[in-house]
Amino acid sequence: MVTKKVYLALLSLVVLVLASLGWGLSARFATSATIHYPFEIASQDKHNLTLTIPLRDYRDYKERPRPTYGNNLTRNEIANQFLAKYSYIADDRGDDALINNLVVKLEEEAASHKLSELRKIELVLRFVQSLTYTTDNATTPSYDEYPRYPLETLFEQGGDCEDSSILMSAILMEMGYEVAFLLFEGFDHMGLGINFPVGYGNSWIYEATGIRYWYLDTSGKKSIGWAPEQYAETPAYLFPISG
Repeated sequence: MVTKKVYLALLSLVVLVLASLGWGLSARFATSATIHYPFEIASQDKHNLTLTIPLRDYRDYKERPRPTYGNNLTRNEIANQFLAKYSYIADDRGDDALINNLVVKLEEEAASHKLSELRKIELVLRFVQSLTYTTDNATTPSYDEYPRYPLETLFEQGGDCEDSSILMSAILMEMGYEVAFLLFEGFDHMGLGINFPVGYGNSWIYEATGIRYWYLDTSGKKSIGWAPEQYAETPAYLFPISG
């Protein structure tokens, strides 16, 4: 009986060691991460998307240098430098397959719920707003500004106002919409505008073309068309993005 008990104890120990070794090897050699994104438009309208992101792609993006900016520039020049480089990040081709996959899932969600085009844009906005707001000081303290590529924001499931605006611009451009970055004059907040006849809320006009862009509060909780109160009547630098 004692021998049998010892045998069973040793067998249990071997099983535990093998299980733990197997888990460790599987984690060490994993090639992708499967991430779930639960979100809702209204309390009774719940959605859940799933994306698989290759770990190699995420590491490649994390190793890319972040933008640098010139010295002794005017405020207009600084704003244009910021927004031009954010536009370059938003339009990067390396994560096209991931963004396309996300857009397909969002389009399917919109179709299955019979959403209007306006409500479909709202669906995208609520998806982006569901990501956690984080500051560069907390997540990347060695950088004054750390704009994330869309793949990084999706993998980390969060970012600040520039990151959520970059991500949403990539999604909406893939859907065929015209969008523009809005950087408010205090350089303390950034959002996105869409050239779509929302018809209510807050909008800004790009003087060079006369195109009106309605606000999308990518890092807050406002509905489509509405900016946070402190920015509702604040001048902003506009930078249309071409996909």
